[in-house]
Amino acid sequence: MNRIPDITYEYLLGAVMIGGKPNTWFGSVQLKENAGVFDDQLRYRLTLIVDSEKGNKISLSYYIGWQSYDSVDKEKVTEELFSADEEGAKAAVARMREKLSELINE
Repeated sequence: MNRIPDITYEYLLGAVMIGGKPNTWFGSVQLKENAGVFDDQLRYRLTLIVDSEKGNKISLSYYIGWQSYDSVDKEKVTEELFSADEEGAKAAVARMREKLSELINE
């Protein structure tokens, strides 16, 4: 089975500190062995939402499917927000691992 790798807040921060854009980190994990291209996967993406008024947040979006994020019906996408720091990045990855474990054990 595939696994979800660690990610750092520094990676997500990207060039925000110098007026640039944040990085987006994304991936997918097969839910069964020998899965094909059109089999459902846990697909996810993390990015930093920059908001000077409300404060920055890490956005975790995930869904089950085979289509790309840009093609999937957004009603199927779950979004969770985490604090914009190293602990938030770790919590988002932990949440993805928890979700993957739930799906594999169903």
